[in-house]
Amino acid sequence: MVTIAGSGMGEYNFDKVNVDFSEFDMIFCDKNYTTELRNVTKGGFKVVKEAILENLDKNILYVVSGSPTFFSGAILILNVLKKQNIPFKIIDNTSSLSTMLSHEGVSLVKTGIVTLHGKSVVDLENFLTKEYTFVICDDETPSILLKAMQYLDEDDVSITLGEQFGYASEKFSITTLENMLKNPPKMPYSLLIKRKFKVLENISAEDTIEHENGMITKSYKRHISLQNLELQPNMLLWDVGAGSGSVSIDGYKRYKIRSILFEKNLKRSAMIKNSLKKHKIVDVKLYEGEASELYKQEQSTPERIFVGGGGVKVIAELDYLYSRLAKGGIMVANFVTLTNLTQAITVLKDASIDFDVKSVSLTTYKMSLLMPEPERVMHQIIVKKPIDV
Repeated sequence: MVTIAGSGMGEYNFDKVNVDFSEFDMIFCDKNYTTELRNVTKGGFKVVKEAILENLDKNILYVVSGSPTFFSGAILILNVLKKQNIPFKIIDNTSSLSTMLSHEGVSLVKTGIVTLHGKSVVDLENFLTKEYTFVICDDETPSILLKAMQYLDEDDVSITLGEQFGYASEKFSITTLENMLKNPPKMPYSLLIKRKFKVLENISAEDTIEHENGMITKSYKRHISLQNLELQPNMLLWDVGAGSGSVSIDGYKRYKIRSILFEKNLKRSAMIKNSLKKHKIVDVKLYEGEASELYKQEQSTPERIFVGGGGVKVIAELDYLYSRLAKGGIMVANFVTLTNLTQAITVLKDASIDFDVKSVSLTTYKMSLLMPEPERVMHQIIVKKPIDV
């Protein structure tokens, strides 16, 4: 039997844990806890997790700070217990989440929960998707959030800071990320972010995205491109030759992905920035300049790559982009001219990279005369990188 108990907020001790400690063969906790009990094993999560899983035949108590259901460590152990059908019990306690929501008068139903404790990226599936977002923080949280929210205006959100929960110095205040960087909050602390902007449609109308004539992926082609990319929340997409940025914009709005855009035309880059702000896109990075030079400087590993432009230099390096793609990743490249399509096919064939080609066309009819107006045919190359490469 494994019992996971929250120790509540405040000092790292067992004073608020409501159990009979004599019932347990072994007790585990973080190395920072203070206790006079003899059968206690302290350590970092990795040490504690391994020790617990090696002693599942014993009656175990695992004490965690705050409420155990909100801390990834306890959840990871619970997953193992469930798979092995080992009985467990959770004893909740007062958490920073319940304290914050009670203080602000906010319903849990309206709140998404994100942890940035020990993490370097934001969980976009739960961040700003509800009216409120509760953020579990560490020292790096303000800089991570400021980078992720660079295309949001200051009045798009309001931030409540809760510091030192459970201590005599506990306090709440309205703050900004910039102010938190200048005056770091006292640990432990959490944030409650209220979303004040209206969420726009998942697939953007063309007139809502700034673009030059012909430099936007039409909405129906965008649908197909996003579908063939097989996106999932929090994936990283490289958008090469971004044009208007429409694929990245709708990729975030519809699938909650992270994007890095490469666009060499400065005028189009300025338009992309305006559209990112208008559509409230989070966790996106824009490179301005020759894509074939800039993506060699980028250190990340994309799970998806979309090639919508970039010219012959980019097409000549499709094999290089494939080499940067994560195992199991997908690259989709769109072309409207047979010359570019032929060059792309030659590059992939010479590199012995498997691919599929699809052609998409659409003809519309004006209601007044019912005259057909065919649009340009789009040729699409789809490359899937095996997991075992």
